[in-house]
Amino acid sequence: MGPGAEPGMESGAEASRGGWSQIRPIAFEDGKTAQAQVYETLRGALMSGHLRPGEDISLRQAAATLGTSVTPVREALRQLEIEGGLEVHGRNRTCRVPLVGPEALAEIRDIRVELEGMATERAAALVTAAQLRLVTNACRLMERAAGTGDADLYLENNWRFHSLIYRAARRPRLLEMIERLWLSTGPLVRLALSKPGHLDHSMECHWLVERALRSGDAPAARSAILRDITGAARDLEDVLETTPTDARRPR
Repeated sequence: MGPGAEPGMESGAEASRGGWSQIRPIAFEDGKTAQAQVYETLRGALMSGHLRPGEDISLRQAAATLGTSVTPVREALRQLEIEGGLEVHGRNRTCRVPLVGPEALAEIRDIRVELEGMATERAAALVTAAQLRLVTNACRLMERAAGTGDADLYLENNWRFHSLIYRAARRPRLLEMIERLWLSTGPLVRLALSKPGHLDHSMECHWLVERALRSGDAPAARSAILRDITGAARDLEDVLETTPTDARRPR
């Protein structure tokens, strides 16, 4: 974390950021359905931590933000619910980002350790120079974000950093399983940012991974990514233990 960085990002003005303010209207592409593009956008918003645990997803708000009709949004939300990224609650069956309890958090951590450790170890032997430059760039942007207290920039590049590494493993089914887990992981990472010292530990791990990939040291790369995952889970456990459930919901 650079000079002037805050011990925890999610406080004061920073806490009001994220959410729909960081999601842009879709620039529709030929050959892709509106539903597919809405789905990709909302899926990316979950994995990047823009949408927070407990946050309700309004069909009308999502459609207005993305610049589309309600129908493709409804279909995309249904798909994300099937994949576990959203849940339905209440009499009105409103979609929301799930609130994850301690048991689910521990299960997610244990699965991530196995899958992401495997992908990182394999990536150390296969990552290209071009991919490594992008990994390094993501680290630098995270470091800059940590220094300025920009949680959104940090989270976007945190997912980008991990995604680049796992794609370098060249195992599409493994990547698919990891991305599905990140539908739950992304929103949780935002909560962990409030823990003092979290960013220091996270950036230390990220740079260790980057150096291990650069030197082709597969065991070191796996060890560093596991330190990152378990450290983040430990910080999140502490945050959840000290924050009442109602206080975690976005206002």
